[in-house]
Amino acid sequence: MNHALEDWLLEFDIPSMGGQPDPGAGGPPMGDPNSGVGNPANPPGPNVANPPVQDDSAKDQEKKDKGDEDVSNDPNTPDMPEDDAKVSDFEVWKKNYFKESIVGDTNKLIDMLNQFRGKKGLQRYQNKFVNDNYNIQILRQNANFDKASKEIRKMIKEQLDQNNPATTVVNHISEVLETIPLLNNIYIKLNGYDAMKGDLHRKYIAALTGSVQVGAGANTEDIIFNDKDYSIMMSTRFNSQWGEIMLDSWMLKEDDAERYLTEPEVKRLKEGSPEEKDVLRRRVVMESIAKQFETRAFIINIVGEDGTVYSLGWDLASSLKSAYTEGKLKVKAKHADNSEAMIDQNGEVVPFLDLSICYTKENGQQNEDGLPDHDEIEFIERKNGVLFLVADFQAIKEAAGVLQGMVIKETPYNGNPSDLEVLTRCVYSTHDLLMRQC
Repeated sequence: MNHALEDWLLEFDIPSMGGQPDPGAGGPPMGDPNSGVGNPANPPGPNVANPPVQDDSAKDQEKKDKGDEDVSNDPNTPDMPEDDAKVSDFEVWKKNYFKESIVGDTNKLIDMLNQFRGKKGLQRYQNKFVNDNYNIQILRQNANFDKASKEIRKMIKEQLDQNNPATTVVNHISEVLETIPLLNNIYIKLNGYDAMKGDLHRKYIAALTGSVQVGAGANTEDIIFNDKDYSIMMSTRFNSQWGEIMLDSWMLKEDDAERYLTEPEVKRLKEGSPEEKDVLRRRVVMESIAKQFETRAFIINIVGEDGTVYSLGWDLASSLKSAYTEGKLKVKAKHADNSEAMIDQNGEVVPFLDLSICYTKENGQQNEDGLPDHDEIEFIERKNGVLFLVADFQAIKEAAGVLQGMVIKETPYNGNPSDLEVLTRCVYSTHDLLMRQC
C-alpha cells in the first residue's frame, strides 16, 4: 500500500499505459527538464596540446563560399515555445510541492501555490490542482484544523501500519475528532451539500491529514499523504446511507488467468473437472480485483439520521486476499436481465456475467453433513463494469471484526437534539457562492 515518495515521483515521469486518467487529477507529472534526458552534452573534442591558430575571417568566408550557415553563436538548446515552457515549469514545481507537503508548513505551501495561482497559460488540470490544494491549505489555517491536523499527522507517522494504512488513518482521525466536536460535526453538515458533498469531504480529509489532492473521486486515488519513506494513496467516499458505495470500475482481462495461475493451474482451468474450474475461476477474479486496488486506501464516511458518524477504513486488496484465503468471502457469478452483452460474428447475443462477492458467516445451525452452516451476505457487487460496496452496516460491522485491513468507527452525536436539526439543514448558499465579491 505504501511507496517511497521518490520512487512514486519517478514512476510518474513515465506516462501510464493502464487505466483511464482522471481528468481532474492533474495527470502524471512530466519529466524534469533539468534531468538532462534527451539533451546529451556535446562530446569533448580531441585532446590537442597546441592546436593551430586559425584565421576566423578566412573561416567565415570559406563557410559563405560553401553555403554553410554559421551556427557558432547559436544557443546550446533551442528556445521552447512559451506554453511548453510553462507546462514544464509547472511539473517541476509540482514535484517540489509534493516534497514540501511532507513538512506540512501551511504558510509555505500557500506561498508555493500563489506562484502559479491565476497564472496565464496553465492547462485546466493544472489550474484545478492549484485551486484544489489552495482551498485545502486555507482550511488548514483555521486554528481548529491546525490543532487536529498536527495531532493526526503525528499519530500516523508514529503508529502507521504500512500493510493497512486505511485502518491507521481512520483510527487516528476518529480518535482526534472525538475531542473536537466542532470538526466532527462537519460530517453532519456535509449531508446538506448535495452533489458538492463528495468534493468537500475530500478536501476535509486532505486538510485533516495534510495530504495533497490529485483526483476527483473517479478511478484513481483522490489524495496522497506523503512522508519521507512512503506515501498513502487514499480514495475518499461520502454517502448519505449504506448500501451502494461506488468503489471503482473493474473488468477481468483476457490474460488474467496466465497472470495469476501457474501453468498446471491454467491447464486445469481449461480441462479440469467442473469443481476445479470453479475454484480457479473464482481465485483469478479475486486476485485480479486485489491487484487493481493494492495501492489504494479507502476512507468512507456515512452519517446516520441520528447524527452518528460512521467511518470505514478499508485496505481493500489485503482485506480481499486474506478473507478469500480464510473462506470468509465467496465469489459468485450472476446474470441479470440488464447485464452487458455483445453480438458475436454469428449474430448471437452473448451476455456477460456479472458477479457478487459474498461475506459468509456461521448461522449457528448445521448442514446435512453435520458441519456448521453458513449464511451468505452480498458484500460487493459488480454492475455495468463498476464495483459497489452493497453490504448494510450490520454486515460491515461484523466483517470488520473478522477481516484484515478493515475498521469501522462510530461516533455518536452528543450535542443538543435541536442543534442536530440545525446542522442537518445547514445547506450551502448559492447566493454566497455565485455573488461573492472576488
